Amino acid sequence: MTLFHLKLIVTPLLMWAISLASRRWGGLLGGLLSGLPITSALVMTFLCLEQGTAFALGAVPGALGGLAAVQATYTFYLFATRKLGIAPAVLLAMLFYGVAAYAFTHGGNLYLSIAVALLLIGVLIRASGREPRPDTLARPRRQRFWEIPLRMVSATSLLMVITSLANWLGPAASGMLAPIPVIAWPLVVFAHVQSGRAGMATMVRGNAIGAVGVIAFYLVLAGLLDAWGVAIAISLGMLCAVILTVGLAAALRRG
Repeated sequence: MTLFHLKLIVTPLLMWAISLASRRWGGLLGGLLSGLPITSALVMTFLCLEQGTAFALGAVPGALGGLAAVQATYTFYLFATRKLGIAPAVLLAMLFYGVAAYAFTHGGNLYLSIAVALLLIGVLIRASGREPRPDTLARPRRQRFWEIPLRMVSATSLLMVITSLANWLGPAASGMLAPIPVIAWPLVVFAHVQSGRAGMATMVRGNAIGAVGVIAFYLVLAGLLDAWGVAIAISLGMLCAVILTVGLAAALRRG
């Protein structure tokens, strides 16, 4: 099995599983799962295998800059949708992401990106907590049969584009695109359409909590990739991400 076939199999299966989990157990769990560095781990794994570990390490600062831009985009979307409809807010949020990602990648540095990402994570957790709670008694809108397949296709297509253009983009731009929430964004928008602001805010909250784990993933990867190899570094990075995400979610729930 080639890497091309692996991408075609793994990415849509992940989107399918997270979509079903979100439908069954709620938006917060879906947000937590999609907020974990699943897409980032896939992109970084493929970059390591196709371009080499030096290329992947060069992509880490850009990835953290991209992560800060992702949190800025969620913040923009959360507040913009108080005044705008979903469609214009999504388009403006995507444009905002491009500007923010370029600014963080070319005008910032590793530590600034981490600091801004953590600040925005705090803003998102606080702001989403002030949104109305989902009405558990309300009857949810009927799911369309094409919704999950559309999410699967969009996630797979973007992953293929990012990894296929890595040579042309270079490590900085490839890293900047790695944390694009190709799984989370469709989930957030579909949650907004299906459940209103309450469902969207719950999904955004889960993604913000998961982003703390994403930061840990990249830092572990940067520290261990050369010394311990691809498999161990990415596995340990994912383990740290899961532990931090679960711990933070539990602490916020108790609070």
